Amino acid sequence: MRNPNRRHVLQLGAAGATALSFPHLALAQSGPLRIGLITPLSGPQEFIGTYVKNGAEIAVDQINKAGGILGRQVALEIRDDKANPAAALAAARELLGMGINLHVGGISSAVVLALAPVMAQEKGVHLTCGAGTEKMNHEAYSENMFRPGDSPDARGRAQARLMAEKYPDVTRWTGLIPDHEYGRTMWGIFVDGLLEFYPAIAKKKPEILDPILMPYGVSDYRNGITAALRVQAEGCFNATYGGDAITMFQQARGFGLMQRYKVVCDAANEFLVARGMKQQLPPQWTGMHYYAAANKGNAMSDRFVADYTAKTRDPEPLGWAAEAHAAIYALARAAEKGKSTETRSVIASLKGLTWDTVTGPRTMRAEDNQAVKDVELVFIEPASTDKGYQVGQYIKVDGKSVILPPSPGQKLKLRTA
Repeated sequence: MRNPNRRHVLQLGAAGATALSFPHLALAQSGPLRIGLITPLSGPQEFIGTYVKNGAEIAVDQINKAGGILGRQVALEIRDDKANPAAALAAARELLGMGINLHVGGISSAVVLALAPVMAQEKGVHLTCGAGTEKMNHEAYSENMFRPGDSPDARGRAQARLMAEKYPDVTRWTGLIPDHEYGRTMWGIFVDGLLEFYPAIAKKKPEILDPILMPYGVSDYRNGITAALRVQAEGCFNATYGGDAITMFQQARGFGLMQRYKVVCDAANEFLVARGMKQQLPPQWTGMHYYAAANKGNAMSDRFVADYTAKTRDPEPLGWAAEAHAAIYALARAAEKGKSTETRSVIASLKGLTWDTVTGPRTMRAEDNQAVKDVELVFIEPASTDKGYQVGQYIKVDGKSVILPPSPGQKLKLRTA
């Protein structure tokens, strides 16, 4: 063995000093690749967070069985954000301090908007698994934040186009809108779509009536329901969400509110309300991040359903699980593309990335970190089955046909009545 020269000794010393000063870096390079998962696992949104957790865990298991990412096994570091911005910030800072720069989760609009500055400052990357705010790709754009799922403008405009196609005579529209970021976003986008697609498709001008602003996280919706009864609308767009939507719909039954409308279009509850109300469900169209039956024959989807069923005994995974699955795979493919898990490389590789998912190929727009994917819409109605509901129709809308052009750093421009 040759004697080390001075230069070699200095190199060894510098490497040792780096390992001592930043032990998490040395451990990260030799141990598993840790990815942070920040999602609500307690509180009112726990049920959605559980879907996110299950979907991410399935993706990690599949990737590890295939050899991992760049030859390293993957491990999730899971934190509960309670759908609360303060809790999410604390979790993100903890993970970043541990040297974990790749994060997924963030189903709340408020959480995602709060995370953007810290991810930029601390050089992390975050992929949301369902947050609906348009701001993250517009006036609050950050190159460190990505949405691998459908954008709110693609979803809401696809729903409006469907209404113009299937219900051309339903032209008087109102909304049941929670008075927060997500509710206002989705109502504004849906109205934009109505104003474009009714004249173009139905050859009629829609009449946009004032929406009813619903409180968030309360147990009594009777004031809002009473206000809605005074509005003479034919169509209703609902953006109340999860447990709030179930409570509101149940209380509305006693007033006959939903029966007054010729069509109800729900923003994004997927099967949550149907599972809660069963045969009491008002028939409605709803937006889905992912509907398994619409993706049969897609090998990745078929495997995902099989693995999800084995893990949870639920043969019908909802879209938040699919979005987490897609987010993990996006990180894996970006790391493979750039041959690195460092933040700058991952950001560069995510931009313009096309990768396979359970809904088919998606492409991440380089301009605004927004994926382009098909929008999946289903019509749910009550049924005398064990589930208490059934899907009467479903369609896929080409995402490229409804998504608005990228405009990072600028407020989304929408038509108004």
